[in-house]
Amino acid sequence: MSHMSMWRLDKTYHSWTGERIARHVLYWLGWLLFYTTINGNYHDGQYLDWMYVELCFMPVKLVYVYFVVYYLLPNFLFKKKYFSFFFWAVLLATLSAILLRFIDVYHLRPLLFDLPPYPIFNPKMFYKVLDLIYIASLPTIIKLFQRSITQEKDNEHLVKQRLSAELQLLKNQLHPHFLFNTLNNLYGLVLTGDQHAPDVVLRLSNIMSYMLYECDVDYIPLNRELDHLRNYLELEKVRYGERLDLSFEVAGPIEGRQIAPLLLIGFLENAFKHGAAKDDRQAWIRVNVWVEEQNLSFKVENNLPEVIDEKDTQTIQSGIGLQNVRKRLQLLYPDRHELLVQKNQSFLIHLKLQLQP
Repeated sequence: MSHMSMWRLDKTYHSWTGERIARHVLYWLGWLLFYTTINGNYHDGQYLDWMYVELCFMPVKLVYVYFVVYYLLPNFLFKKKYFSFFFWAVLLATLSAILLRFIDVYHLRPLLFDLPPYPIFNPKMFYKVLDLIYIASLPTIIKLFQRSITQEKDNEHLVKQRLSAELQLLKNQLHPHFLFNTLNNLYGLVLTGDQHAPDVVLRLSNIMSYMLYECDVDYIPLNRELDHLRNYLELEKVRYGERLDLSFEVAGPIEGRQIAPLLLIGFLENAFKHGAAKDDRQAWIRVNVWVEEQNLSFKVENNLPEVIDEKDTQTIQSGIGLQNVRKRLQLLYPDRHELLVQKNQSFLIHLKLQLQP
């Protein structure tokens, strides 16, 4: 038996183990010694007599306390039936106090103190009621504390489950969209017999391997995520050819840094979807990555088509891709990220993030 675990108030049990029984025995032994000492000191050291008194009272106290803790608590207080709980707790304390008075008046006083019986219902009975409520209050508080801890743990578990489910959903939404675009690019290259087709197949293979086998974790090395972005950009360069001016710059120490997988690709997809894909002119995209200590600065800027209707303007700033990224940032990096989205002559996304060490 672990002495430390035995005294942990937040520890709960699902069966009557030896440790659990020992805790209850020690609890009642403590009350027995407490009342024996208090009354013995007050009555000229008659400790054995008062220990016998407490042993006679103990069955009534046990029944009352365990009825409160194991019946009234779960059936009334935990279900927020507060009036019913307090009504029954006080009523049963009163009935138990009457029983204690009977034991005291008709058994203990004549036997131990040679005193005649006196009226059951007198002010002392009120103190017996308070005494019973007092004894039951400590285990009640402990049970409430344990319930609070258990609910907190359950809530944390539910939050983690919801987080995992939402992240998986977001990833599932992202993969088909990305693969659809890439396969369309490859299909066009194969039809025209373009010499870049083998390189596209290799990069697509690397991308699929990354998404299928490496992204099923909470965090991944930053350099692998950046390799994934490079592969994606190279595929898009093949697709748009000379009419796309693309730059990708990385600065700072990226080794040893961790980031959530597939977190940044949505920004690039958004830049192509609402920039180069809708503009037949010369298009440009600038991607800059800076790492300083554990801070990442990720900036994506792209030109906008000459003509943008109101619907396109709304889609650019609140499309599914950006919504997904915003959700993932809120779930994975609460209070550890800053996302700036600006639309003027160009469209700019600037993400500041505290990376995992």
